[in-house]
Amino acid sequence: MFISAASGAVGSIACQIAKIKGCHVVGSAGSEENVEWLLDDVKVDYAFNYKTVGENNISSELKMGCPEGIDLYFDNVGGKHLEATIDNMKALGRIVLCGMISQYNNTIPPIGPSNLFLAVTNRIRLEGFIVRDHYDLLTEFHSSMTKLINEGKTKWKETIAEGLENAPRAFIGLFKGENFGKMIIKVGQSSDEK
Repeated sequence: MFISAASGAVGSIACQIAKIKGCHVVGSAGSEENVEWLLDDVKVDYAFNYKTVGENNISSELKMGCPEGIDLYFDNVGGKHLEATIDNMKALGRIVLCGMISQYNNTIPPIGPSNLFLAVTNRIRLEGFIVRDHYDLLTEFHSSMTKLINEGKTKWKETIAEGLENAPRAFIGLFKGENFGKMIIKVGQSSDEK
């Protein structure tokens, strides 16, 4: 399984659930610190910094991490990550389209993956994922995640921006990969901190 933006809030939990379920997990992240955290703390099997690898070499990096091909891709990024993954998908593989952060601020529509025909020849299933489509599983998910958290089987990181006045900068930072894990805006002190 490959997970892009693997050190982010969604990606890091997806990595950990996949590892708990017994998957070989490969993740991409945007800094060496994030890659080290994925390898050392989250215990993914292979991770790489897509910024130092370069967008034209993601496919080669995936071949190293998944030499037999990719069965499942949890896509948080889109763009070159998606195209590189399509190059490396196994026949009958599945792609979960959760986000396309690399394209959110485009001023002109991006050109689609140049290799999309491989989805036909390899019979790859691409499906959008919107959490509200699965509210029927919310109670089960909360129960399972609470158990994993209480057992110390999950880890996460948070980037905290102090003050509501810093919310716009923090929001823009999300699109630049400046956060590590969940981006949180701290707007005031709690009664415990005073």
